[in-house]
Amino acid sequence: MAGEGKTVCVTGASGFIASWLVKLLLQRGYTVKASVRNLNNPKKIEHLLALEGAEERLHLYEAELLKEGSFDSVIDGCEGVFHTASPVIIFPKDPQVRPLLSLVLGSFLSSTFP
Repeated sequence: MAGEGKTVCVTGASGFIASWLVKLLLQRGYTVKASVRNLNNPKKIEHLLALEGAEERLHLYEAELLKEGSFDSVIDGCEGVFHTASPVIIFPKDPQVRPLLSLVLGSFLSSTFP
């Protein structure tokens, strides 16, 4: 297999695209160190644990994208990193940004749905 003996990291592994990437990497023989936001949420990780090869070659880590050092143990020893994680910031704390965000979301929703 192409990836036999090689270890790679996939950030944001519970996401749609990253899940498929993890599946492909496992199929090709890679060991995958994958980060997710919350290891205690079965709905976010059970599909990864069910993948062929996951029991032997998938290692899940909890990591917070915006926390410095959170990914150190995940990427340690990896030959490559597939960075697919994305921060989810829906309601910023900055009082000047909130009204603008509400305006943009409201405009989008009113123009998208009848």
